[in-house]
Amino acid sequence: MWKMGLPTFRSASTVAVGVLACTVAVGVAGSAPQAIAGPTTPLTPEGLSTVRDDARAPGGGHGVPSYRLVEGNEARHLDGGQNEPVVFSTDMSMGLTTGARNGMSTAPPDIDDSYALALALAHGIDVRGVVVTMGNSMVKPTVVTAQETVAALGADVPVVQGAEVWLPVEAQQTTSGDDLTGTCVNDGVRFMAHELRQTGGLTIMAIGPLTDVACLAMNFPAEAALINRIVALVGSKPATVFEIFGTPLVDFNYIMDPRAEQIILEETTIPFTAITFDLSSLAPIPIPELEGLASSADPTARFFGQASMPRLDYLKESDFGPAYPIFDAAAAWHLIRPEDQVCQKAGYRLATGSPATAQAGETDIHDWFSPEFTDTRQVVSCTGFTSPEAAARYQQAILQAVGGGSVATTEPSGRVGDSSAELYGER
Repeated sequence: MWKMGLPTFRSASTVAVGVLACTVAVGVAGSAPQAIAGPTTPLTPEGLSTVRDDARAPGGGHGVPSYRLVEGNEARHLDGGQNEPVVFSTDMSMGLTTGARNGMSTAPPDIDDSYALALALAHGIDVRGVVVTMGNSMVKPTVVTAQETVAALGADVPVVQGAEVWLPVEAQQTTSGDDLTGTCVNDGVRFMAHELRQTGGLTIMAIGPLTDVACLAMNFPAEAALINRIVALVGSKPATVFEIFGTPLVDFNYIMDPRAEQIILEETTIPFTAITFDLSSLAPIPIPELEGLASSADPTARFFGQASMPRLDYLKESDFGPAYPIFDAAAAWHLIRPEDQVCQKAGYRLATGSPATAQAGETDIHDWFSPEFTDTRQVVSCTGFTSPEAAARYQQAILQAVGGGSVATTEPSGRVGDSSAELYGER
């Protein structure tokens, strides 16, 4: 997820001069989607505890999913589910009223992790567990909200506590030479290692800081070698400015533990896919649509709406804008319909620093991905949607996964764009 400026910590970072088109693709039945863009003015830096031994049956076969909305508090499962086993590494804090940025801010934490899990479960992704890390808020309160989300979705998925704090900026040892690498190991890390042994290979959906995943790689190398891939919500193109509707944001998952991503990229060969801000900031959901969930007759929709209200109220009080991206859902969508996203091989540039310190206008802590970086190992970087229709399909899927309806046609403040590749990341 990407965090906006906060009253206590103005948690935002600009990552070089560039242009950001924050686009929402919306449509109505029987008509082509309309592309709506946010500000496109060039910007500058100034301006467990229990480990299971049983395996859940994966979702159904392949093919184009068709929605089947379920009455009541049941998990929503769509025909055409995916068979790939997945463990979520997440800071799922939807429902907390305060305590953002690992408890250092009075703002309510972000909501997008819960929507990402709902989207994955709705499409039959074989979710083996939810490992909760610090980030959006402190880990113990976040475990509570993650458990509430899983219960509301009617999912038989274990929730396991992970990291309480980021990794040290440098590897630690004692004066007697003791290696302290293992001090980061926790129930969540052990759970991931166990699931990797059980499955022989799975995907890590990393939509929080990468602390637990890096700890796994350092302390369970044999199990980490079984990871099929890490799909992480991190990074951007070098020229991207972290701003939506004039509100500055920060590359939150990275700045909360820069060393964790560095370990994964530079000390392992685990396949890595970066779902960048360039992609995840597109296709925001109109805030009234999210608010409307709270009064839904569907209990799951009502839970999501009510649990989202502290964050939505904060966005309105902060004059954020008319729509809000469900950032983490873009990572889940990559497992469901990767053909809807523009992805390519890329290298990276990392600038690390102290965790949780990046402020607005700073670029010295960053993780950039670009095909032009050929001197590092090559990963996958996803930067846009392939078409307006693809973006609209993504929007609808998010709401339908939580029992909501269709996205209403709306025009957020910003220009109405055409259906050009420029708006959807095809560059």
